[in-house]
Amino acid sequence: MVHWARASDRINQNHNQNHLFYMNQFIIIINGPIVSGKTWAVDAIMAKYKKVFRLSINKIKFLISDYNPERDRGIVHEATMIIADRMLANGMSIIMEGGSIMQGKVNEELEELGKKYRVKTTYVNVEAPLETLMTRFHDRVRLAPSRGSKLSVTDDAGFMKRYDAYQGVKGSSNITLDSSTMTPDEIAQKIMALV
Repeated sequence: MVHWARASDRINQNHNQNHLFYMNQFIIIINGPIVSGKTWAVDAIMAKYKKVFRLSINKIKFLISDYNPERDRGIVHEATMIIADRMLANGMSIIMEGGSIMQGKVNEELEELGKKYRVKTTYVNVEAPLETLMTRFHDRVRLAPSRGSKLSVTDDAGFMKRYDAYQGVKGSSNITLDSSTMTPDEIAQKIMALV
């Protein structure tokens, strides 16, 4: 099993290397279930490339003081697409961690934005065996209070709902990378080779 350092440790380590690269504009959507390693892969890419915007539904939804999925999911989606449009219009690339309940619709709309701005959209699945994911999930829930993390899913039923939603939207033609056998840097390198 591959040992994964905390994302903040990896960012600090990578920033100290001062190796930042420019690339042509791109959209990367990294789909995967909760705790599959999407964040670590995105952190590794963000540390190496310039003009990349991290589009995050989770960050936007937690800007609402009393976020309620049934009430607010639509406006969060709309805000996410407006931000994506403005970033692409201003020359930024976009990277997004997928896996939300609405991911299929998000993927379609990001692909349409890519066509609008003539930017390639690349999809990648990051996964691990279910047993590994469950162990990571339980660790995340246990450690969240000490890290000050805000979680929207805290029980096995919620985890499985998200896991099943991901299974329904993951593309079988997308490359799939196993985070239980690869480091974040290895995953990032494979993803960027596709762009």
